[in-house]
Amino acid sequence: MEIVLYQPEIAGNVGACIRLSANTGIPLNIIKPFGFSFQENKVRRAGLDYHDLASVSIYESWEDFLTENNSAKIGYLSAKGTRNYWDVNLSKYSYLIFGPESVGLPENLIEDTNLLTIPMDDDSRSINLANSVAIVGYEYLRQSNAK
Repeated sequence: MEIVLYQPEIAGNVGACIRLSANTGIPLNIIKPFGFSFQENKVRRAGLDYHDLASVSIYESWEDFLTENNSAKIGYLSAKGTRNYWDVNLSKYSYLIFGPESVGLPENLIEDTNLLTIPMDDDSRSINLANSVAIVGYEYLRQSNAK
């Protein structure tokens, strides 16, 4: 299973996800366009010296990602989902897609049968992207090690 950040907007979140990738061994894929310069200090600061230890792939577009991974089983994380991420065997997915911070995944990308969510209070709009990736990433590791 690999993590995919679709058009992330905040450099610090991407840096934190790079660090998480290095620490967990879960590969990270990032799809352009970004809402920041990838060379931005905030990416480097949040990722610290983990950039060389993480497996990171960058794609120019969603179409490029799909072309290269055309037989992949994809799961989609969204506040709009109704199925909790812990109720699913996450290893059945090749990729788990997380959307941009301000708007989440666009409707035209989401496949309803593979739509997952992280439960939260009804009054909340969303969970920080890096936190969401960490929550789901560590559940994947927990499930994998429980077998």
